Amino acid sequence: MKLCLYLKIIVFSSLLLVNHSFAQKVADRSSLRVISIYQLEDESKPGFDFFTASKEHKCGGKGSNRYRSYSDHPEVRNRKFQLIMAALNNGHKVSVKTQGCEGRAMLVDYIGISLR
Repeated sequence: MKLCLYLKIIVFSSLLLVNHSFAQKVADRSSLRVISIYQLEDESKPGFDFFTASKEHKCGGKGSNRYRSYSDHPEVRNRKFQLIMAALNNGHKVSVKTQGCEGRAMLVDYIGISLR
């Protein structure tokens, strides 16, 4: 009886770990090529949108290539903007961690840049 209980616990735990790693994998996107960038209208939470070469997510019900970045801290917001500008100007790829949808845009948490 104890063996059966231990087996159930192990199977359940492994299913939770697999789901967590799958969710984390979906949230991280890499090798995105930036093709344009737009500053959002003056709002209470200023931010910017950038667009990638391919439609990688389905926010708004269909394929979209729009990503949105917000930050309450001006230094962080400027740093993220500069990373996207550098990627756009130099043809580098970006990596982002997504947070969910806002209309047709995918909200991003962090932004990284790489030469590949």
